[in-house]
Amino acid sequence: MKINFAALLALILLFSCKEEQKEEIAEDRFPQAVDSVVRLDTDFREFRVLDSRILDVETMWRPLNEDLDEFGETEYESLKPLILEKDIDALQNSISAGKLSYELLTKFYLYRIRELDRLNDKSLNSVISVNLNAIQVAKERDKNLDNGTKHPIYGMPILLKDNIDTEDLPTTAGAVALKNNKTDNAFIVNQLLKKGAIILGKANLSEWAYFFCGDCPSGYSAVGGQTLNPYGRRIFDTGGSSSGSGASVAANFAVAAVGSETSGSILSPSSQNSLVGLKPTIGLLSRSGIVPISSTLD
Repeated sequence: MKINFAALLALILLFSCKEEQKEEIAEDRFPQAVDSVVRLDTDFREFRVLDSRILDVETMWRPLNEDLDEFGETEYESLKPLILEKDIDALQNSISAGKLSYELLTKFYLYRIRELDRLNDKSLNSVISVNLNAIQVAKERDKNLDNGTKHPIYGMPILLKDNIDTEDLPTTAGAVALKNNKTDNAFIVNQLLKKGAIILGKANLSEWAYFFCGDCPSGYSAVGGQTLNPYGRRIFDTGGSSSGSGASVAANFAVAAVGSETSGSILSPSSQNSLVGLKPTIGLLSRSGIVPISSTLD
C-alpha cells in the first residue's frame, strides 16, 4: 500500500492546529467563567455589544411623545395597581367595571416601554419597534366595546417577536439586511386582529431566531441590541430565541407576547423569565408569514 506522505503531513498539521486553537479558547475563557462565578461584582456575561447601533430611539418615539407626555407620570403611577402583574381576565374585569380603558392600558404599556426599555440604567432592550397606530386602535376598541360578544383578547396590547410579519411594522428577524422589510400580516396576526387584539410593537430576539450564530449570547440581534433579563440585568441569561418576548412580558411591557419555537425558543425564555410559555403542537397554528428555520420543527 502506498502512503501519500504529503497528505498525511497536511492532516497532522490540520488536527494539531485545531487542538492548539481549542487550547487557546479554553485558556482564554475558563478563567473568566470561574472569576464571574466567584466574584459577585463581575457581570455574568461580558457583552461586547449592549445597546443597538441601528435603532434611533428618539426618532422611534417622536410621533408618540405628545400623547405619552400628556398621559404623564401621575396617571402612570395611579394605574400601576390595576395593571402590573395582572392577567387578561383581571384587566378585562377592570375595563368592564369602568376602572380602566383600552386606551389607558395601551398608553400605560407604551409609556413604560419608553421610560424603561432603553438608554437608562434599567434598560432591557426587549422591544425593537412600537406600533404608531396602537393608541388610535385602542380608542376604536373602546368605542366599539360590546361586553356581550367580545373575545378575551379584545383590546389587549400584544407584542410580537420580530420574525412575525406585520404590515404596520418592518419584520427584521433582528438582521440589518431586513431592517426596512415590509410585508403583509402573518396569518396569526390577522387572527389576533380579527378578535380585536392590539399589536403594540415588535419584540427583540436572538437574531434569525438563533440560527445565525451558535456562540452568540441569547437575545442579541444587530437591530435590537442585547436583550437583558429583568430579574437580573447582566446577571441572568434571557434564554432564546424569543428573548424579547419573554423579557418584555416579565417587565410588564405588554399583557402577553407571541414568540416562535424551533427547539426551545419559547420554553427557554419562559423559564429564564419566570413565565408560562405555551409551545403549540406543530401544525396547529399556521406558520405562514413567519421567518422559517425548519419545516419539521418550527
